[in-house]
Amino acid sequence: MCGKFAAGHLTQREMLAIKELFLSGKVSPHLPDQLPLGGYNVSPTDRVGMIRWDGENAELTTARWQVKDPRSKKPMINSKIENVSFWQSYWDHGRCLIPALGYYEWPKDHGHDCPVFITVRRNAPTMFFAGFYRTDEGSHSCTILTRKPSPQIAHIHNRMPVILTPDEIERWLSGVTTPQAAQQTLGTGYEGRFEYHTVKPIKRGAEGEEMIEPYTPPVQTGFDF
Repeated sequence: MCGKFAAGHLTQREMLAIKELFLSGKVSPHLPDQLPLGGYNVSPTDRVGMIRWDGENAELTTARWQVKDPRSKKPMINSKIENVSFWQSYWDHGRCLIPALGYYEWPKDHGHDCPVFITVRRNAPTMFFAGFYRTDEGSHSCTILTRKPSPQIAHIHNRMPVILTPDEIERWLSGVTTPQAAQQTLGTGYEGRFEYHTVKPIKRGAEGEEMIEPYTPPVQTGFDF
């Protein structure tokens, strides 16, 4: 986790309004020139929406979903909340939010043709993953923070993204939440409020709201000879 998620098709101004709702006016009015890809089939290397702390305000921008850190042999799309030592500089100066509607997971015992869409019950039109970002030559890239799963969804996968409650968003983004405190509770506030269901197999180039709709796979029948 997390290897693919749904972000929907929020406009820049809709995202700005959502930021205002969660961050009590501590928001930069600047809008990015480049729009995130958005949609229901967001994959590694896509350009995603991202919110970072810029001085005393939150700035809406975009980032490539994949960090290339010189200390790692491979690009990284996820960052373990437990691995504080590796990500220490990001904890200090690279925190971000990544808006999403939910994410996809493939349980090992279901096979590749039975993805599960996972989200949380909430009043807001979007939820936020905690993440880290890096800036190289003026261009941002990001990863999604992960932790051990909620007991409610542990049967689906052994990791889950850190999904922030409204009360956690500003403290995370502004650096108030310490790594030590984060290990204990960050991203655990939706316990008992996860929703999940099987969706259609995700084919290359698939797109559209129907990707997150419930789906019942056809029953396999045997043949006697």
